[in-house]
Amino acid sequence: MTMDRSTIADQPVELREYLEVLRRRKITVLLVTGLLIALGLAQSFRQTPVYEAESRLLIKPLPSNPYPNVDTESEVVASLPVAALVRDEVGLAQSPDSLLDGLTVTSTVDTEVATISYQSPEPEIAQRVANSFAQSYIDYRRDQEQKSIRSARESIEQRIGAVREDLRDVATDITKAETGGQESLVTTLETERSALIARLGLLEQQLDDVSPDSPSSVESGEVLELAALPTSPASPDHSKNGVLAGIIGLVLGVGTAFVRERLDDRFRGRDDVEAVLNAPVLATVQRYQQLRGSHPLVLLAEPEGSSSEAYRSLRTTLKFVSAQRGVESILITSPSQGEGKTVTTANLGIALAQAGSRVIMVSADLRRPTLESYFGIPNRLGLTSWLLGEEPYWQPLLLEVPDLPNIRVLPSGPVPANPAELLDSPLFAKLVRELEQNSDMVLLDSAPTLPVADPSIIATRVGGVVVVLDAGSTPRSAGAHAHEQLVRVGANLLGTVLNRFDPSSPLYSSYYSSQNYYGRRRTGRSGSEQEASPASESRPWWRLPG
Repeated sequence: MTMDRSTIADQPVELREYLEVLRRRKITVLLVTGLLIALGLAQSFRQTPVYEAESRLLIKPLPSNPYPNVDTESEVVASLPVAALVRDEVGLAQSPDSLLDGLTVTSTVDTEVATISYQSPEPEIAQRVANSFAQSYIDYRRDQEQKSIRSARESIEQRIGAVREDLRDVATDITKAETGGQESLVTTLETERSALIARLGLLEQQLDDVSPDSPSSVESGEVLELAALPTSPASPDHSKNGVLAGIIGLVLGVGTAFVRERLDDRFRGRDDVEAVLNAPVLATVQRYQQLRGSHPLVLLAEPEGSSSEAYRSLRTTLKFVSAQRGVESILITSPSQGEGKTVTTANLGIALAQAGSRVIMVSADLRRPTLESYFGIPNRLGLTSWLLGEEPYWQPLLLEVPDLPNIRVLPSGPVPANPAELLDSPLFAKLVRELEQNSDMVLLDSAPTLPVADPSIIATRVGGVVVVLDAGSTPRSAGAHAHEQLVRVGANLLGTVLNRFDPSSPLYSSYYSSQNYYGRRRTGRSGSEQEASPASESRPWWRLPG
């Protein structure tokens, strides 16, 4: 039964898994963050320094506006007429529109105070323009108020002139009425004249009210604080820009890390392998760096190393599982070429032999055989020689390995033209049964699973299959495809081996943890490890040619 990979991907992700992604991709996060900080600081230092000067202005009420709105008056400060006055006063060549680009006017809540800020690459210009805007606003507002007063006076004076003209006309009419003896008309005209005189007095009073003592006495505002000469630039703020770039870089770095994690098709640890392949990880083998002149097999080169201990752990687990399931032959394969299936076969065979098991290793990779080279065995005759009928007996084809008396190797023989047909023949199935009867364990090294059909054929002839995965390069899709291909033919998948893993990566785990998938290894009363003994130990060893 296979597990749907889409179901696995849709499972809820816990916070610790997000943190684990960030831990795995911390280099990506740091690189992106560092790059953004460097770019931000570089751009910041390339910017022209800008200086800022501030003046403060008190807005006063006027006769025409006894309750000024500070926000409205702030807009007047930032208007084109005031900017034109500033340009003329300071003697700048730029237009009023461009002069307003560096201006900022803010007001303080519940006060009549406005703050005028001006930015310029030159500190003297920033100071002069900030002060000039404050004074030019005062002058502009005073001029506007004086124009309003003059307009009001002219209107009142015109009305006074009209009333006086009416008085002259009424006086003439009264004289004519008195001459004519028209007493009632005289009374009426006298009443009209009194009203005109009262109206004239009122207009003259209004004229006095709108006439200041002098034009300069109009106070439209007061500069509370003149702008000081700025000594340091207001922008760019390198510290602020660096922090901002760091925050943006961190966000982009985290995003990049999760995108890379999403696009990375490699396995993400033991749990991921076991979920995708629905089989346990039997062992995790650390990458072995072969020293010059040393043996290519780690169990012979470094018997006490961590990788050797991993193969012993694999041996123990497989012997325990084989005893439970009655497995006497194991195919060791991998999804693709170069993932360590052959070296795993060789080291596992040595580990079994060192524990007293009689092992036959079959070089069943009939396309690119390499198992023989690890033991220095010639490959003139072998499996294909017997399957093709060139050799009548397979027993003489078994070769001894120096210093490893419990191991016999059956070479692949010459590369045939039809490997799949030979492996699918009844002769090969018969050979596997006979090898099982003459040994404790038969290990078969085969070609990769995905490129060719050979492993799928062999899997139907053996008791179990172990899939070797490269912890750093095997794609999850390749592992899942290989698993599906083996399960499709009814293979008994015992588990997987994570080869060449990095101890610092999340794939790292205890060398002995693979046993827990099937159950704890049995221990004696003293607590010492007791390996499962295969039922075939009583069988006779093979008879070698004399």
